Amino acid sequence: MDIDPRLYVEIHPYDGPHSPHPHPIDEGHFDPDYVYKVLGMYNPSETSECYFVLSNTQRQIWFIPQRHLLAYRLIDSDEFFLPKPDATAKNDISRRFTSKSASSP
Repeated sequence: MDIDPRLYVEIHPYDGPHSPHPHPIDEGHFDPDYVYKVLGMYNPSETSECYFVLSNTQRQIWFIPQRHLLAYRLIDSDEFFLPKPDATAKNDISRRFTSKSASSP
């Protein structure tokens, strides 16, 4: 399976039953205020879990289970990680989009 080289993901830990290891924040030291470039993917035959290869902000390489990740967006960048836009700006954009959508005929 080919992964788009522009794919960035955000950390969204799955803490439900049978949470996969390693935990990206507690064990992998990933910062949820950043998005991470997908460097690769590994799917071992002995499990149905898929692992994404990411570099944390300390530039350590980790295999993080897909259940801890959400697709963020496709970004043209060679950076291993990028800061997320601040939450306030994100909410403003969402409100503007919703307002325009609601007023459309």
